[in-house]
Amino acid sequence: MNKRRSDKVITAVLFVAFLLLLATYSFSKDGVLTLHGEIEDSQCAFNVHSAGHSHEWMLKKHVAGAHDKKSCTLLCVREMGGNFVLVVKNEVYRIEDQAQAEKFAGEKVTAIGTVDAKSHTLHNLRLEKDQ
Repeated sequence: MNKRRSDKVITAVLFVAFLLLLATYSFSKDGVLTLHGEIEDSQCAFNVHSAGHSHEWMLKKHVAGAHDKKSCTLLCVREMGGNFVLVVKNEVYRIEDQAQAEKFAGEKVTAIGTVDAKSHTLHNLRLEKDQ
């Protein structure tokens, strides 16, 4: 009977250790990140108007108010229902603080903050213009 009890204790300890490991992994996924990318609008970044995570289609079609990356980004957010996002290669991150992102519309930036792994949203964000 003692062996059976010690087996249960060992199983319980291993289970608790597994849960602690799992919890640590989950929290570490939402750690502070430093990303280098461009502030764009969700319309262009998610290919609503084009097929390349870019402003090319809007600029080639000479859409009124879209003369360059900045004006296209601002037009899509202000008049077409988009939101500011950070595009890093093929990854698109939503941005919680839209007012801060607006200051860097169409520009390459360094973004430092935390990311919610489920929603792909950047929080506690600090943006700096890349040189």
